[in-house]
Amino acid sequence: MAKTKGKSVELSDVEMELQKVISSGKVLMGTRETIKAIRSGGGKGDKIVIHASNCPEELKEKLKEMDSNEENERIIVYEYPANDIELGLACGKPYSIASLCIIDTGESELLRVLTSNVHAKEKTLSAKAGD
Repeated sequence: MAKTKGKSVELSDVEMELQKVISSGKVLMGTRETIKAIRSGGGKGDKIVIHASNCPEELKEKLKEMDSNEENERIIVYEYPANDIELGLACGKPYSIASLCIIDTGESELLRVLTSNVHAKEKTLSAKAGD
């Protein structure tokens, strides 16, 4: 039961910060826009790519490929733990969103929330490996 609570807290944190990004930052929504933004490179700072858990496998593969490319070291890829309809609703849109690319986080702490979750997962995996 504790795992479910932790996951819901994580999801609510991400949703809250995502709403801040939508209102104060710069976000490109949709698969084509996301891929264009990653390929174009340029820009300053990190780019955050969020994709729904049920996005097409071909998109997941492209994102993994782009994420592993050394030239794209400033890209963070996060799989939203819900489907594309719920991701759209979290963004305040009445339609599904398979993926989005955040160019500017605005007043949001999304980058901090996502990186702290990544580090927490890595620590959990390290602890399990030591058992």
